[in-house]
Amino acid sequence: MKLAIFSDTHGNTAGMVRAVRRICPDILVHLGDYVRDTAVLEGEFPELPLYSVSGNCDLFAALPDAMTFLAGPVTVFATHGHRYSVRQSTDSLLNTAHFSGASLVLYGHTHTARFEQMAGMSLLNPGTAGTGATPTFAVAEISNAGEIACRIIPIDSV
Repeated sequence: MKLAIFSDTHGNTAGMVRAVRRICPDILVHLGDYVRDTAVLEGEFPELPLYSVSGNCDLFAALPDAMTFLAGPVTVFATHGHRYSVRQSTDSLLNTAHFSGASLVLYGHTHTARFEQMAGMSLLNPGTAGTGATPTFAVAEISNAGEIACRIIPIDSV
């Protein structure tokens, strides 16, 4: 199972659409900040499940700021991250994700792409798909046995 993960698109949707066409994911995830950009994904790829959460720039979005969902055998915790103060530390985020039973933890907000294993969980920030010197997104691949492999990809390379 393959997830395409985007965050902080800030109105720039063309790269997101190109990325989905190129990598052919099974699930789409948007981690907030201009969550209204997901309307483009819904229009272009109506057959793909889409999970999205609101960010600090999504003031009137009727979406949760965090959620859990299953991707194959793996529980995923997704949030924008601003309510967990991820710019200072991921401790609060990891604590909440741990108690949700998540193996894969997705967050955005910092505009800095990051992937690492921490506290028995895969922690992934796709960076910003919309602004910055090098816009990025992430792909998470989950095996039937629950193994997780993640990579961060520059939008301009797809």
